[in-house]
Amino acid sequence: MKRRTFLSIFLGTATLLTPLSVGRWAQAADPVKAEKVAGKSAAKKSKPPVAPFVPGSWTIAIMPDIQHYSTYYPGLTRLQTQWIVENKEKHNIVYVLQNGDLTNHNTPKEWKRASRGLGILDGVVPYALVPGNHDYAQGNAKDRSTRINNYFPPSRFQDWPTFGGTMAPGHIENNYHLFEAGGIKWIIVGLEFGPRDATLQWADQILKKYSDRKAIVFTHAYLYCDSTRLDWAKKEKTQQGNPHKYGTAGGVNDGEEMWNKLLRKHANLFMVINGHIAGDGLGFQVSKGDHGNLVNEMSVNYQRQPLKGGAWLRLLEFRPDGKTVQARTYSPLYEEHKTDEQNQFIFTIK
Repeated sequence: MKRRTFLSIFLGTATLLTPLSVGRWAQAADPVKAEKVAGKSAAKKSKPPVAPFVPGSWTIAIMPDIQHYSTYYPGLTRLQTQWIVENKEKHNIVYVLQNGDLTNHNTPKEWKRASRGLGILDGVVPYALVPGNHDYAQGNAKDRSTRINNYFPPSRFQDWPTFGGTMAPGHIENNYHLFEAGGIKWIIVGLEFGPRDATLQWADQILKKYSDRKAIVFTHAYLYCDSTRLDWAKKEKTQQGNPHKYGTAGGVNDGEEMWNKLLRKHANLFMVINGHIAGDGLGFQVSKGDHGNLVNEMSVNYQRQPLKGGAWLRLLEFRPDGKTVQARTYSPLYEEHKTDEQNQFIFTIK
C-alpha cells in the first residue's frame, strides 16, 4: 500500500489530502508533501544530532493539545498512543500526560474520538489528563460544563495502582497520581483550566500530604511562549489566551496567580507543565520556590504545526544519574525528531 493511501485511511478523514483553508492555520495537508517541504528546509542548514537515549532512563510522554485531531485527524491521536505502547519498554515510558484541549468544541463526536485514541493506553501505560478551555461549554469556556466525565470518569482510572484520586467524586478535572521511578517517589497533580481558588486550596492540601514525594503539576494554561508566566495583572491582553479573558463563571487563576497562591510554597515541587499557548507554543524557564527549590516550568503545544500538530510528542527522559532530564520531541507520523534548542534540551532535578 502506498504511504499516501495508508495515511489517508489511518488518519480517519477524507479531508486529509485536501488543502486546508483556515486563515493563518492554513498548512500543507498532504503529509507526504509536508515531509518533502520540511526535508528541503532542513537541507539548507544542518540540524543538531538527535540526543541518544541513555540506558537506565525512564520517560514521561506528553501529548500536547489534541483538539484538532479530535475534529479533523483522529488517527493522529491513535498514532501517538500506539507508538507509546510499542515503545513502552524501549524508552521505559512510565506515565503519559495530556495537558488539556482533548476536544475543540466539547462535542460527543470529538470526545468519542479522544476516548478511542487514549483508550489504546488503557491497561498498558498509565496516563493523566486535564480539561482545557476548549473542553468547556461550546469550546469557549464561558462556564465549566463539560462532557469529560462522560468519557473519562474517575472509574476509568480507579483500578490503576498509580491513581490517587480526584478533588470531587465523579469528576476527573482535578486529579493526582502516585508512582515510583528512578528510585524516587513521585506525585503528579493535574489541575483544570484556569483553576479556581477552591481547586488551588485542594491542591495545596494534596501537595502537603505528599510532601515526601517529588511533585509535577500540569494544567492547561500557565507559561506563555515568551517563557514568562501568564500574568493578567501586568500583561493583560499582550499575552494571548490568559484564562481571565474567557469570562469563565466561578472565577479563574492564571499562571502568576497559581505561582503565588500555591506553587512557590511547596519545597517538593520540581516541575510545572502546560499546553494551550499561541505563537510557537513553546516556553521554558526555571523559577526558585520559597524554600530554594528550583521549579522547571515548561509549555509545549504543537497545534500550529502542519496537520494542526503533526503528532509531535514531547518526551522527558529522566536519566539514571537521578538529576538530569533530557527533553526531546518526536513525531511517529514523520518518524523524525526536532532537535533545535527549543525542542531538545537538558534540565536538572535539584
